[in-house]
Amino acid sequence: ETKGEALLYQGQVLPAYFHATCAGHTEDASNLWNINLPPLKGVPCGFCKGSPHFNWHYVFAKKEVIDKLSSSGYKIKQISGIRIDSRNASGRVSGLIILSGSGELRISAKDFRNILGPNLIRSTNFEVRAVKDDLVFEGIGWGHGVGLCQWGAYFMAKQGWDYKKILQHYYPGAVISTAK
Repeated sequence: ETKGEALLYQGQVLPAYFHATCAGHTEDASNLWNINLPPLKGVPCGFCKGSPHFNWHYVFAKKEVIDKLSSSGYKIKQISGIRIDSRNASGRVSGLIILSGSGELRISAKDFRNILGPNLIRSTNFEVRAVKDDLVFEGIGWGHGVGLCQWGAYFMAKQGWDYKKILQHYYPGAVISTAK
């Protein structure tokens, strides 16, 4: 049904990023990549609450985190805790401070998530606490959060939204055009 159609912004094909579950608000692409387009600035999404990936929980041994950070070039020998340094407008963590006996290590949440594993730390929208020899992560959403929320789109379609309205919601200002 969509053969010959394309999603455009200012006459150019829009990079239509997507992810599994945004958990309430999609992410501004400029927070992650060198992309600054109005349709990718992030929008509220109240549709993905029924996603099986809305909430997540993961526990790492502190030693495992130290080993993963060390293998990625971050020289750290101990972790006493992790503090969230900052959050962005969508509520996701943008920066972390890892506390150790020898000082503090500042790292972006994006890099931290990629080092530990994006299928374990499912999004950068989380809380973290140290419990004895472990770090406990509790979060919401799965994926980078930019563009279309797949579970949100699924529930929108179940409510009767057509694909054009769904795309307009997640990519405001973009237009669907037919090839000539």
